[in-house]
Amino acid sequence: MKNDFVENPLDKLPAILKKNLNRDLCTCNQVVKMDIINAIVNGAATVAEVRKQTYATMGSGCCTQQVERLIKCLCTADNAIK
Repeated sequence: MKNDFVENPLDKLPAILKKNLNRDLCTCNQVVKMDIINAIVNGAATVAEVRKQTYATMGSGCCTQQVERLIKCLCTADNAIK
């Protein structure tokens, strides 16, 4: 029988990335970290897809590395899209 247990996506993040979930990760466009996490959990597996859904990384791009880190932590090998 298939296990239908739904894992909390935040469990995949290191403790440091679980901080400040309701603060802006993208300060240029005022996108909170939890909105970016939700976009990734709902299928955005690249920075371009996160950008399209949330507008994060569209300003100076200073948050791009943080968005990439969240994608790496939250997307497993079997659901990551290139």
